[in-house]
Amino acid sequence: MYTKSGNLSNNSVWTRYWSDQSTFDDEWFAYHVNVFLENSEELMDYSAQDRVLDIGCGPGHLLEALAPRVDKVCGVDVSSKYVRQCRSRLAPFRNAQVEQLGEDYTDLSVLGEQRFNKIICLSVIQYYRDKNDVRRLMAAVKRVAVPEARFLIADILVDTGLLEDVFYVVRSALREKALLRTFKLLWRAQFGQYARFRRELGLLSFSGEELRKMAREEDLESEIINRRLTVNDNRSHIMIRI
Repeated sequence: MYTKSGNLSNNSVWTRYWSDQSTFDDEWFAYHVNVFLENSEELMDYSAQDRVLDIGCGPGHLLEALAPRVDKVCGVDVSSKYVRQCRSRLAPFRNAQVEQLGEDYTDLSVLGEQRFNKIICLSVIQYYRDKNDVRRLMAAVKRVAVPEARFLIADILVDTGLLEDVFYVVRSALREKALLRTFKLLWRAQFGQYARFRRELGLLSFSGEELRKMAREEDLESEIINRRLTVNDNRSHIMIRI
């Protein structure tokens, strides 16, 4: 099973996976983030005044790249393993903070009274328990965002089959001259722990209209971004204005 309808009763299984995963190595994360940064630069328009929140920050490559360019970076993640790695990676930066999310991963109260004007959620929502959690995330982001903040949800899985998804990843790898790295990842993804979890739990897929409807229900303006932002050429993205 590749996609799911979005009615998994317990999200702890994917959380457990991300605390012990060995499919996506450091080299892959760095490559994925570099592609995203290059292609999203115009959309996000980072500046020295920005306060950036990365939801699902993983091992922290995106925050490490942005920390020298902005006023503040903050990452949150459910994985204790990634929180440790991210804190270690960001130790040289005095403007960096990393916090661990609880079982309700849409609850951003761990951030206290902090507010952000650039919020990113990259390659994350396909692992959520159900689609309603994405609307709850939008509501939570409203509470930690300043007026006119930009909230980019990127690398959203569309309702395509596995073979089509693999095709677009390989096509991107050819363009980026990263074929060996990509084949190593695909091998691990198809025959390792990730494949087993994906078969058991599935991944959430979204249409653009579903996401825009959620945003409207939270009184948020949104725009679907159909151009390439990540290594997955066939993924969609949504920019939300707070």
